[in-house]
Parts: sequence; C-alpha cells; structure tokens
Amino acid sequence: MAYLITHHDKFHIHKTLGLLAVLNFILRTYYAIRYRNSFPEWENKTFACASVLVHAALPIASLMLPLPAKRNFSSPMIWPEFRLHSILFSCRHVVVTLVSILGLWPTQVWGAAPGAVVAECALKLAIVLAVVQIAAMISRFYGDKEKRTTNAMPYPPGVSEDEQAKIKYEYAKKQFGATLMACFPGPYAATLNFAPLYAIQSAPFMMTLVRKGKCASIHYHCVYASTLIYPLYLYHIILRRGSTQMVDVAICFLYKMAFNLRLHSRWSNEAMWSLVVPLVVISWSYIPPLQASWFPPGSTLSTLHDAICLSVWFVLMSREITADWHYYSPFARCLLKGPEALKSYAVDSDPVDLRHIPSSISSFTEKTQKSDVAVKGTHGNVSAQLG
Repeated sequence: MAYLITHHDKFHIHKTLGLLAVLNFILRTYYAIRYRNSFPEWENKTFACASVLVHAALPIASLMLPLPAKRNFSSPMIWPEFRLHSILFSCRHVVVTLVSILGLWPTQVWGAAPGAVVAECALKLAIVLAVVQIAAMISRFYGDKEKRTTNAMPYPPGVSEDEQAKIKYEYAKKQFGATLMACFPGPYAATLNFAPLYAIQSAPFMMTLVRKGKCASIHYHCVYASTLIYPLYLYHIILRRGSTQMVDVAICFLYKMAFNLRLHSRWSNEAMWSLVVPLVVISWSYIPPLQASWFPPGSTLSTLHDAICLSVWFVLMSREITADWHYYSPFARCLLKGPEALKSYAVDSDPVDLRHIPSSISSFTEKTQKSDVAVKGTHGNVSAQLG
C-alpha cells in the first residue's frame, strides 16, 4: 500500500496546505452553524483572507507533484486536465470570496444603486466568462473529447447503468449551482462564494487516497456527492433556518433555467451565463428590499408571510432530501455490501444526443436506458459546466 507522505513533497508544503485547508473547512462550517455566517463580521479580515488563500495555494502547490500523463479509467485518480481545472475553479471561488470578505464589490461599496448593480453584473460576468474560456483551453490541450470528467468516472459494482446516468445528471446540475454561488451578492455572499470549494477540493483529495490505496471509488463518490449537496443544505437549513424568501424562489428558477438552457436548449456557455449572471445579481440586489417594504416587521401581513415562508421551506426541503436520497442511495447500498464495494470499474460510455435529454427529472427517470445517454460530451467535464 502506497504511503501518503512521499519524497516528491520534500518540504511538506502541499501536505501542510492540505491540513490547513481541512482545518479551515471545519472552522467555516462551525462558524456557519454557530453564527449563520462562515466569515462573521467580528473576525479579523487578515486572518479570514489568509485562510481563504490557502485554498488557492493548495492546488497550485500540487504542480510540484508528478502525475501520469494519461488518465486512469479504472479508478477515480487525478490526471493533468483535472488538476488544472481544480486550480482554475478553486482560484475562481477564492477570488470572489476575498472580494466579498473585503467588501469591495460595487454593491457593497455603493449599495443597490443602478450603476453599482450594473458594474457588479459586468465584473462577475467577466470572471465567469474568463473561466469558461480558460477551462475550454485546458480541455483542448489536455482533455479527451469523448471521455470527460463525469461521464467516464468509474463506479463501484452494484450501481446499475440507469442509476449511474441519474447520478451523473445530478452531478452536472450541481455544478451549475457552483457558478451561481460564485455570483451571489448580499449578506451571505462570502459564505456562499466559498461553499463550492468543499466539493472542488474534496474530489482531488479523495482521488489521491484512491491512488495511494487508502480507499476505493465508492468512498470517492460518497464524499464527492456529500460535498456537492452541502452548499444547498448550508443555504436553506443552516443559513435560512426554516424561512424561504422570495429571492430564494427566484434563484431556484434561475438555477433550473441555467442548466435547461445549456443542456436542453443547447445554448453556449457564453450566451447562457451572459443572461443568468446579471439576473442573479439583480435578484439579490432588489428582491430582498422590495420584500421588506411589502411585509414590514410586526404587521399582520408579515406574520402571514412568515408562516407561508416556513411552509414553503418545509415542502422544498422535504422534496430535496427525498430526491437526494433517491439519486445517491445506491452508494449507501454499496457500502453496506462490504468488501465488494471496494472494487471499481470504468464505464465505457456512448455519445449523447442532446435532443434526447428529457426536460424533467421524472421524465429522465422513465426514459433513460443507458448509463451515459444524458451525459456524454455535454455536462461531463467539470470545466464545461462549472464555468
């Protein structure tokens, strides 16, 4: 069994940064639970920024470690394209989080004035589109046009082809949410800008453990799926705590619109994000104050409004928990099988025709027959859809 500590990291730089990153994830989760903010106002800004910069330094430091030139399709392991995408997306979230912590976004400086909102839309759209272009360049030079990050990921025995297809579809959808969170302004900006880093950086960590023989593909998928859904539960359960607001409904609509335009209507990344990113910023800038003016605290309307928000929150969370269990329960079933779950195998996928991707999850469940019918060449690569 390979050791985690090797001579390639002579001065233990990467391992030290990895430990600091894990500790920071724990700290930010604790702060979110305790204070409803991963970066509370009283925290020293220098410390907060330094702790976030660790998450950019960590993947960059991985460049000192050797990797096989080609991807291993029998187990989830890091390869050059994946490493470069990990660096790129980590840096995206680090940058937007730092700007939010320091209060430098236009709406943080000048409020919701039209000029400030337009400027913030332009800045965040520029970041998203720049990442799209860089990610595409990485894929052209280092990637495979057919076998992409998600669609060719090996799954453990016991996960059927139909279940794999549903899981891959969910993986891709959650990646759209990561880009949306990178664009969030408002009181939860830094917390939500930072949240996608849990999944972005847990994936290479688990792949390293697989390569070292410390775990199997089932463990990779369990951790990755958990960190993918974490931002949603962070937002709705830890931060909102039983109250779905009007802006939340708007963001849910934009989230669904984003992946529908990209996966079903076949919009380009550039066109789709050029529409969605400004709408996210505008929604967060104007809907909360509008809602506060309609339902002033202490009024009868406010009491009725709070009851409705609680009811909507309960319904939405019940549906989300049920759906997540439906899609990811095969991993729990595999874990319960014991030693058989430690085996992995690669999936040989067929190309996808976007015209046959269904427009709803229920239709998808009924119509999907092959493991890769909904994922091949469309939303498999993290870069293609996170950007």
